[in-house]
Amino acid sequence: MVVLLGRPLLCRLLFLALSLAASSAMGLSVGEITVHSRLGEPLHASVALGRLGGLSEADVHVRRASEEIQRADGKDPDDATRPLRFSLQVDRNGVARVDVTTDRPVGEPYLDFVLEVRWPQGRSVRRFTVLLDPPAR
Repeated sequence: MVVLLGRPLLCRLLFLALSLAASSAMGLSVGEITVHSRLGEPLHASVALGRLGGLSEADVHVRRASEEIQRADGKDPDDATRPLRFSLQVDRNGVARVDVTTDRPVGEPYLDFVLEVRWPQGRSVRRFTVLLDPPAR
């Protein structure tokens, strides 16, 4: 019975081990964006990155993607996204997020930008379109 199950069992165990190793080696994942502000207010939004694991805050770099990357993604860089600021925040449990903010109120109902996150073992680029709700009445 071991001979008959040996090869498939070995393959399953090897696949499981490689899957676990790959998921820990992949590092961060750029998640969804949550908007905490409304139209006519300075933008405050956050993008979930997940646990840093073995990475330190100094290992992770966040920024708006270069114009070259934006064009490759099909986005034409424009002045509307220029005032965006990106900052890495990590809570005491090692869970990271990117805060996306502006100093000035946002007058357009939506913003479109491409976020780039880099760490020593990889990089992730993701496009976001943020729809801002009108002010509460």
